[in-house]
Amino acid sequence: PAVSGPDRAANAIGQGQVQMNPLNMASVTATAVTGAFRQPHLVPFDLDDRKPATAKGLPQSTVAQLKQMMRLTATQGTAVEAMSGLGGDIGAKTGSAEVDGQAVSNSWFTGFRNDVAAAAMTEEGGHGGDAAGPIVADVLRVGG
Repeated sequence: PAVSGPDRAANAIGQGQVQMNPLNMASVTATAVTGAFRQPHLVPFDLDDRKPATAKGLPQSTVAQLKQMMRLTATQGTAVEAMSGLGGDIGAKTGSAEVDGQAVSNSWFTGFRNDVAAAAMTEEGGHGGDAAGPIVADVLRVGG
């Protein structure tokens, strides 16, 4: 949401009033890796004649930079442990989100392997690579 003051700074780094879910983060990852918007969905669109959302894709130069950063995170950065043992083209992003009233941050992790993207969040899981990372890696191991 649009905010000002201290909340604006918090929102800029994914804190404050920012709201997200793992399905949307998997879509963000798929879009970052392919350049084309990937509409997340749980059931087929034709089930109730819904139309998928549309959005402008990313320039290929942006895609190349995002993939390279995510690849480095998975092979040399904060996602190494969670992504270890996965072959193919892999990339990831770890994160944590502080929540008022919680002693430990929520654990966030999103990643890709070849043409599969996945994301997970665990409440009070701490660092993204510690709790949510192994969940995503298991999904990528099976699906990627």
